[in-house]
Amino acid sequence: MELQTKPDAAKCVQRAQAWWDRGIIDRTPVTVFVRPERPPRPVPGHHRSLRDRWVDVEYAVDCVEAAVEAGTYLAECFPLCCPNVGPEVCAAAYGAELEFSENTSWSVPCVEDIRDVPSLEPDLDSPYWSVIRHMTDLSIARGAGRWLTALTDLHTNGDLLAALRDPQALALDYAMDFDGVSAACRHITPHAMVFYDDLYRRIAAAGLPCKTWGHAFSLGRMYYVSCDFICMISPAMLAETILPSLIWEIDHLDHSIFHLDGPDALRHLDTLLDIEKLDAVQWTFGAGNGPASNWIDVYRRILRAGKGIEVLAESFEDARAVMDQLPPEGVWLHVAGRYGRGETQAFIDDVCRWSERKR
Repeated sequence: MELQTKPDAAKCVQRAQAWWDRGIIDRTPVTVFVRPERPPRPVPGHHRSLRDRWVDVEYAVDCVEAAVEAGTYLAECFPLCCPNVGPEVCAAAYGAELEFSENTSWSVPCVEDIRDVPSLEPDLDSPYWSVIRHMTDLSIARGAGRWLTALTDLHTNGDLLAALRDPQALALDYAMDFDGVSAACRHITPHAMVFYDDLYRRIAAAGLPCKTWGHAFSLGRMYYVSCDFICMISPAMLAETILPSLIWEIDHLDHSIFHLDGPDALRHLDTLLDIEKLDAVQWTFGAGNGPASNWIDVYRRILRAGKGIEVLAESFEDARAVMDQLPPEGVWLHVAGRYGRGETQAFIDDVCRWSERKR
C-alpha cells in the first residue's frame, strides 16, 4: 500500500500487525491528530435540511478531500474517510427512520413487540444503507493513493435490538419476556456479517487495510465489536442473550477489539477477557471519569489476560503517566485533541524511548 499523503504507511501497517500479536517492531502504535497548518478549503453545500446534508454523498467525500489536502499525518494517524449516517444505520435497514442532529443521528424505534424481531430481514437496498454503499464506493474511487476508506459504524447484536425497540423497552423485555429477547438475539446474530461483508469486500478489493471508526487497523478482517446496552444488564443476562452474538462476531473476524463503554460496563470485563479469540479491549471510561491514568488497574487486568489495550489518553501528560506504569507490549496509545507538529513529534520520540527502555 502506498499513499501520496503518508509515505510511511507501510511501516505503520507493520506496527499495527505486530500490535495484534502483542509485539513491537520499533515502538508501540500511536495516534495523535496534528492541527492543520492551513484551514481546509471551503466546500460549498446548499442543503434544505440536516438530513439532506447527511445523505449528500458527493458533499461528504468533498469534505474529506478538502481535509486531507490540508492535513498532516504522523505516526499511525491516516487520512481517512469513514462513511457515516449515524450509529444506528443497521436498524434503518429493517425499516427504522433516522432523525438527524448536527453531529449524529438516532433511530425511531419501529418494532412494537420483541417477538416480531425473528420475522425481520435486513434490506441492503434500503435508502440509508444505499447511501453508505455509495459513499464507500465513491471514497474508494476518489481516495485511491490518497486516503483510506473505513467501514461504517455498525451497531449490531444487542445495540441493534435497542435501536429497533428503544433501550428502555428492551430493558423491560428482559424483565417481562426473556425468552423473546433470547430468540431475537439468535435471529439477528448472523445479520452482523451480512452488513460487514457488504462493505468489507469493497475495501478489500481495493487492496486497502481494514479500518473503522476506531484507531486500530489490520490487513485482515477486523472490527471494533461492541454493545453499549450491556451496561443495563447483569452478567447472567449477558451470558444467555448477547454474549453468544458477540462471540459469533469475533469468531468471524481475523482481529477484534472490544469497545467497552463506561464504568457500568466494567462488570462484564472478566466475561469478555474469557473470550479466547478476542484480541484487545478499548476501555472508554467516559466524560468526567478520566484521566486514563486513573484506570491503570483495568489496563493491567486486560494485559494480564493476554489481550492488547487501546489507551484513550486525555493529553500528552496523561499518556506519559500511563507509560510510566505499563509495559509497551500490547499497548496502543491514542491522545485526544489536536496538536502542533513539533509537540506531536516530541511525544512520538518519547514513545520510542519508552518502548525501547521498557522492553
